[in-house]
Amino acid sequence: MKKRELISLFFFLSLIFIIIMDSALFLPNEVLIAADLGIYFDALGIIIGIYTIVNGISILVFGYLTDRIERKKILILAGVLWSLTAILHIFVEEFWHLLLVRIVAAIAVSVTTPLVISYFADLISSDSRSKSFAFWGMVTNIGTLVAGFLALAFNAVDFEAIELPLLQKIDYIASYYSNILYTWRLPYFYLGIIALLFTVLNYFVTIEPKRAAKEKQLEEVFSDETIRYSYKIKFSDLKFVFKRKSNFFLMFNFFDVIASGLVLAYIFPYIELEIGANPSDIKVIILFLFVIVLGLIVGQLWLAHLGDKKVQHGDLTGRVKVAVICSILNLPFFLFGFAMTPNVTNSSFFFGTLLVNDIGFWILWLVFCSFLGVGLAFTMGIGPNYYSSLIDVNFPENRGTMVAVGAFIDSIGRTLGAVIGGFVVTFTGSFSATIFWTFLIFGIFSTCLWIPLFFTAKKDYLEINEAMKNRASSLSKIQPEESR
Repeated sequence: MKKRELISLFFFLSLIFIIIMDSALFLPNEVLIAADLGIYFDALGIIIGIYTIVNGISILVFGYLTDRIERKKILILAGVLWSLTAILHIFVEEFWHLLLVRIVAAIAVSVTTPLVISYFADLISSDSRSKSFAFWGMVTNIGTLVAGFLALAFNAVDFEAIELPLLQKIDYIASYYSNILYTWRLPYFYLGIIALLFTVLNYFVTIEPKRAAKEKQLEEVFSDETIRYSYKIKFSDLKFVFKRKSNFFLMFNFFDVIASGLVLAYIFPYIELEIGANPSDIKVIILFLFVIVLGLIVGQLWLAHLGDKKVQHGDLTGRVKVAVICSILNLPFFLFGFAMTPNVTNSSFFFGTLLVNDIGFWILWLVFCSFLGVGLAFTMGIGPNYYSSLIDVNFPENRGTMVAVGAFIDSIGRTLGAVIGGFVVTFTGSFSATIFWTFLIFGIFSTCLWIPLFFTAKKDYLEINEAMKNRASSLSKIQPEESR
């Protein structure tokens, strides 16, 4: 990669890094937001659900635009939109204020997934696709962690000292901590200003990579700088790409994200209100360490590397196989982990049925952390191999759109998880039971839609591969002035 491309990639990812912090600034302070605005988890579930579905619909639009116009323009639009919206969070005083700024933020954030996938696909060799998307996933997760710690740095509530039923804790926080409720807005305000500065820098620094420049079949053709990839998506293409069987099973399986959408939406309230621990507690820090080490290193990096290696060694469907196996294996680990749900206040496990002493608690806590960590490792292994598989079975001019459709379908699943979970938790008063049964029920449905990929992916991959060779042959015969 040339020096200018590296500089461009640095500023490109820096702005994306800030924008993807959006949800992670919101989720850790859900309890604080609920207490500040006088709402509960049903209202929060509606906000998160609307945010997710708006994000998914917008991804469809921007995914299509990513395949049609210069990606730098889309990046600048996203930067301006998100930075101004983030700054406006400081003025939120009512439920509808929050709903409005979250909708606009969802539109800005929706740009990131198709933009990055398309950008990476044209900047990094096709042999290293899963690793490049694993890197993107790692950037996303690091951004989430940084944003989470930043958000929690402003949250001074002592959750371990509140020994009340789950929903009554919010009323207590609203009255006892009234002087600090506003602090959840500050991270948005500060990051909004920083994002605006990076948007200006990207306007001058970011370059547009050549379309399909890193396709193995076209690399020799594109050694001639005058030749351009002239194919662009047409609306009529959609009827063909949706007929491809692998696209159907890759994109339309939203069951696998319903449970993860629920967990993502309420993980911090689960820790703070049900486990009864402060996020800064040593036990929670150990939990996050298990999650980070196993999730990022084993799941995000090693399993992505494994998918690439299988393809490089001749297994054309290797990435699909890794994604499918990961999607099946995460289920038992998550089920047992959430079944163990501990309570710090009364030193219990398994929904309060097993009381233990301090030593027993620490032993079981480490077991609990291990199961959630391994479950997350398999979950993290899905993403880079999933996106690589979606890239492999589609033409370059269709990839942004296909990634966007897949992300939109996922947003439906995550919306269902957040909205249904919010109402169920408000009704039952239990996060752990809601999460457990959601994983069990929808995990079974998900598995039924993953397995057919073992039989469809190879045929679709070979079809695309052969067509790309024919295109390379055609492009190499075109005179430079005709290919512009």
